[in-house]
Amino acid sequence: MTRGRTVAAVVAAVVAALVLTGFGFTWPFVIGWGLLVGALSLLAQLAVPLEPSADAPHIPVEPDRRPTEISRLAWALNTHTGLAGPQITRRVREALRHRLRRRGADPADPAARSQVIDLIGPDLWDRLQGPGTTIVDIERALEAIDALSPGSSAESTTTPDAPTSPTGRAPLFPRHRR
Repeated sequence: MTRGRTVAAVVAAVVAALVLTGFGFTWPFVIGWGLLVGALSLLAQLAVPLEPSADAPHIPVEPDRRPTEISRLAWALNTHTGLAGPQITRRVREALRHRLRRRGADPADPAARSQVIDLIGPDLWDRLQGPGTTIVDIERALEAIDALSPGSSAESTTTPDAPTSPTGRAPLFPRHRR
């Protein structure tokens, strides 16, 4: 606020007081309205930005703070309901399809259905196809992917009732009984 604008606000207050005095109003009323006009004149001079962030300091976002694909996939796992989102289900399903095709078993081919069941278990592929894929299904699929890796033999498969992981990896989330 400049000195000229402050003087203009004082002049506006004095003019309002003189006009009200000329109409015969009492001194307390004239002083009150004069102060109100002066205060409004001062407030009108303030530059208030229309957008709250206009005067906020700009803080650059660091490249390592941006969301990554891994974090988006992690958020696709709902630990409260035990369901896996479509993003992670799609990624795991495609990785498993790739490993199965390397072994000569195409999950899309109905003739290779028995070979797919022998490699990954009876219902895993069906569980990855529709909605309602659980975190346990994702864990089983990841174990099957590890078991089907190029360095492992065809005999090392996972079964749905296996008590421990054949890879020796801990499960994604510990199981708690409620």
